[in-house]
Amino acid sequence: MTKKTLTRLPAIACPHCEAKAIVRDSTEITPMVRELRLSCTNDDCRHTFVAQYSVIRTIRPSDMPKEGVLLPFGAWSKRPANDDHPTPANDDHGLVAAIAAIMPT
Repeated sequence: MTKKTLTRLPAIACPHCEAKAIVRDSTEITPMVRELRLSCTNDDCRHTFVAQYSVIRTIRPSDMPKEGVLLPFGAWSKRPANDDHPTPANDDHGLVAAIAAIMPT
């Protein structure tokens, strides 16, 4: 027997004011694509918009595969936690090269 659980969607920000948006409704487009209707929680913005939520690849195959569901296999694509600065903060190679360039030999 399987237990049904509520699906918890990742947080989506309003594209205008970047406040949290909440899902008001969703419609199944295909078994692997849903359209979500979202509303911004910022009372000064009140933007309402549509986003898509889709299944794109398999990381681990199902133990109960459904006939006709064909998804490509792929790895989980991890990004650095701080993807604005992918180079480690202690990587001073650029600094060492700059100092070496101005130092007399």
